[in-house]
Amino acid sequence: MLRKLLIVVCLLYVAVLVATLEAGATQQKGWTLPATAKTEKNPLTVNEGMLAAGKKLFLQKCQRCHGPEGKGDGEDADTDHIEHMDLTNPKNAAANPDGVVFYKVWHGRQEPRMPAFEDQLTKEQAWAIVAYTQTLRGKK
Repeated sequence: MLRKLLIVVCLLYVAVLVATLEAGATQQKGWTLPATAKTEKNPLTVNEGMLAAGKKLFLQKCQRCHGPEGKGDGEDADTDHIEHMDLTNPKNAAANPDGVVFYKVWHGRQEPRMPAFEDQLTKEQAWAIVAYTQTLRGKK
């Protein structure tokens, strides 16, 4: 009887594991990212108008924490995580291609805190923020 129960528990564990992997979402240091996030590209054409719109939205939604120039020095910045909040840090560029940044903006995370903007922005607006923040890299 105990052996049958153990087999059932193991099968349930495997089923849950497979279902989680099939869902495609991964957790990366608190971020919820689909498996495709690293390869997703901005679907919108990046031009001066989009960058201006992205900057305007960034200043409205993001500067309180990331600062007006994206250096992680906003008034609500988490001083324990400034290195990761600094969007100008080229060391973070490889880990943050367009799709990853989009889902970080879209879903946010709990710790360290970043608000989710899926209820405040359209996807097009979020992609505009992505386009703008990608221009900040390397501007120390």
